[in-house]
Formats: sequence, structure tokens, C-alpha cells
Amino acid sequence: MEYLVQFDHSLFALLNGSLTSGFLDWFMPFITDAKNWMPMIVLAWLAMVFSGRPRLRIMALAVLVSVVFTDLFCGQIIKKAVGRRRPCALAQETDFKCRLLLPMKTSKSFPSNHAANTAAFAAAVVTMCGWQAGLPFIAIAFLIGYSRVYVGVHFPLDVAAGWLIGSLLAIAVCRAIRRRWPVAPPPVTNESPQSPVQP
Repeated sequence: MEYLVQFDHSLFALLNGSLTSGFLDWFMPFITDAKNWMPMIVLAWLAMVFSGRPRLRIMALAVLVSVVFTDLFCGQIIKKAVGRRRPCALAQETDFKCRLLLPMKTSKSFPSNHAANTAAFAAAVVTMCGWQAGLPFIAIAFLIGYSRVYVGVHFPLDVAAGWLIGSLLAIAVCRAIRRRWPVAPPPVTNESPQSPVQP
């Protein structure tokens, strides 16, 4: 466990302290703020609800249940049970180095709810509609998770755990929903290839 913590701290120092730039110092606080990406997520979810297609409406339900369950499970159970301090809080009490680009956070660090919730959304879309539909949301989940480390409010392990927990919970929720409301597969034509013309 000590080795894992040291690796986590070293990776944090690399992402938060070394691999930085002026552009990222602006972009990462921007992308990590839910107000800047939540409208796009909400619009995508509303498009599913009002699409008129049963498959997309069931996916909207799966996404909603996945994200709500993930948020509550991570925020109300795991964070309180683990009680890990955020990097910025640790830096105030020790000689740990942390570049904090956001106002100080007082909640616990493990796991990252931002990472867990966006991963749950992406995993639900992938599970219900396939990888191509889920790729944009996977990219969003990655950027937001990375931004949480860059701005100094989470360790890399917090983010990785959030991605894993959110994905697993979403897959479990989606499978349960698909058993309850199975979606018919697309129709398959029964046309058989024409036999070659005999001479």
C-alpha cells in the first residue's frame, strides 16, 4: 500500500507540477468546471428522452439511474468510509507540493465524483448503444478526470478509481434495465442471396 501511495504521489507531481503549460493552466480549470460541460451532457440526455425511439429512451433511463446511483455511492458511502485528504489539503499540513488552480475544497478526495459520474454516463451509452455512440462521452470523461489532477483537487488514483467504479456500476445498472425492458434488435431481412444461374 505504501508503494501504491508513493506512486500515486509521484504521478500527481508529474501531472500537476511538471507537465504544465500556460494553455493548460487556462483550459483545465475551464473543463473541470461542471457549468462548462454539463449543458452539453443535459442536451444529449434530453435528445435521448425526446427522440421518440424506445431504444434511446431506455438508454436515457439507464444513464440517469447510473449517474445518480454512482454519485450517491461514491459521495455518500466511499468518500466517507475512506476519508482521504485532497492533495491541496495535504499540502497545507505537510511539505507535499500541490499547484492549486481552484478554490480550496473541503470534501474528501477518494474517489473523484467528477470522474465517476462522467465514466458512468459514458459506460451506460456504450453498454446500451455501442462504442461509436459512446466515444465522445469517453473523451469527455477522460478530459474531466485528467483535469481534476491537473488543477490540484484529486490524486490520479482518485480519478482512476472513479472511472472504474462509475463504469462498473453503469454496466450493472444497464444490464438490469435491459433484462427488465429488453430492446428488440434491429430487423434482419430474410432475403437469401440468389443462386447462380445454371448454364
